Amino acid sequence: MERSQSNQHLGELEKLEKSYSDLAQKLHKPTNVKYTLMWEFGTILQNCLPQGLGSEASWFDALRSLFGKKESKRCSATARKELGHLRRQANKQRWICWESDAAGIEVEVAMLSGRSWRFIIGDTAKGSEVKERLAELSGIHFTELSLLCDGVQVQDSEVLLASYAVSLQKPWPQLQLLRIFRPFALSCSTDCTLKMWDLEKGTCATTLRGHGDGVMSVAVDWKSRYAVSGSHDCTLRVWDLDHGICVQAIPVAEHAAFCIEFDHGAHRILTGSWDKNVKLWDSELAVCVATFTSHTGIVKTVRLHWPSRRAISGSSDGTLKLWNLEAVDDGACVMTFEHGEEVWSADVDWGSSRVLSGAMDGSIGYWNLQTGLRLATLSGHRDAVSCVALRCSEGKALSGAWDRTIRLWDLQDAVCHAVLQNGYAVTTMSVDWVHHVALVGSQEAMKVWNIDTLICEQVLGGHLDDGPKAYSSSGNPSTPVSVGHNEAVSCLVMNSPDNFCSEAD
Repeated sequence: MERSQSNQHLGELEKLEKSYSDLAQKLHKPTNVKYTLMWEFGTILQNCLPQGLGSEASWFDALRSLFGKKESKRCSATARKELGHLRRQANKQRWICWESDAAGIEVEVAMLSGRSWRFIIGDTAKGSEVKERLAELSGIHFTELSLLCDGVQVQDSEVLLASYAVSLQKPWPQLQLLRIFRPFALSCSTDCTLKMWDLEKGTCATTLRGHGDGVMSVAVDWKSRYAVSGSHDCTLRVWDLDHGICVQAIPVAEHAAFCIEFDHGAHRILTGSWDKNVKLWDSELAVCVATFTSHTGIVKTVRLHWPSRRAISGSSDGTLKLWNLEAVDDGACVMTFEHGEEVWSADVDWGSSRVLSGAMDGSIGYWNLQTGLRLATLSGHRDAVSCVALRCSEGKALSGAWDRTIRLWDLQDAVCHAVLQNGYAVTTMSVDWVHHVALVGSQEAMKVWNIDTLICEQVLGGHLDDGPKAYSSSGNPSTPVSVGHNEAVSCLVMNSPDNFCSEAD
């Protein structure tokens, strides 16, 4: 009787896991013509070779899928809600299976804060599955949890009763739970993909596909774990990073997003493009809600601060512009900062009312956002400054340029403190100021720099090669690293402890 009931629970779990997998696969399916054809051709092969070889039904089903009427795409909130509901159902069913598992064992998991939980784990329970339950119990996101047994970190793929059988027989608590910061980054490339990187392991964790042309920009809301990307295929795509799927595709006509910012909580996306316009989008309704038209050149950088309804844009017309996002027509541009050369990059400290702008001639402008005055000009780069990062609380800034260097600046004295030789032209950069780490992208590779020790700690091979590379003491790779022009890393965003979710989230 007990065995029959256990089999029934397992059968129900398999159904829920399949429902979750099928829905995720359906939502992951691309919508552009290029990738749809590739996807459907793969479906035909999967259905017909070798299992379906000679089966007419499988061919007809696949062809019907290709030419049949397509369902409309769910909005991002609905898609995540459905997937989340199925995942929670599958998890609850798994926990029921554990409870009915005769070979299971009761464990206690404790945190340093004094919080603890007791529950039964089944004989096949993996580290990732136990962490899923603890995420539900603690209210802390799965990626912020580390599970230990006898001081040893439990790997996600490990079966606990197989790897820690003796330790789990010890008195409670047998397991310890730590809340940790795990560094991740999301990069996009001219190879049409985005990649999520686990920087702790130095590996690619997920590849996101769906764009039909090179992806030029990406922005991430790490707290909600949503991202948005802009591509030459003239779409914006909203990605659910928990499930690794595209949950919204927004057509943008002739406004291919060269640069992008994202506030998921407000459902707002800010983009700049070759059409010289800045546009504000509603990510849920998939519509443009405002267009700002004062620039006379390509808009190469944007920064958004939705709580104050303000934004900054930089353009090849040599200016930075401060926008009031609630105003219309001529009143939207609040202030113009004349840099003098093509502006390629910008960063803003909204709390301190300070702006940093990098230009094509290698100069960097430091501005007062309230008065519009240039506080300093930082000189040293010999080529276009493609990325800048500002940290007013520490009086520091970091810049990367096509002259293959990264420079650390003292803003108070307007001097360069250090020059890092990157070896490749810097195209994009993201900084974790808490840990003093910078992730730098180029057409050839991505490098992780410690900006305290000025040492390159890791080299990632980019979008063609997911694996970490060895490096010499000088910070240069000891083996050639090249992903080729068609796989150049165009933009990347790294998380930081500032993006941690609260326990209530």
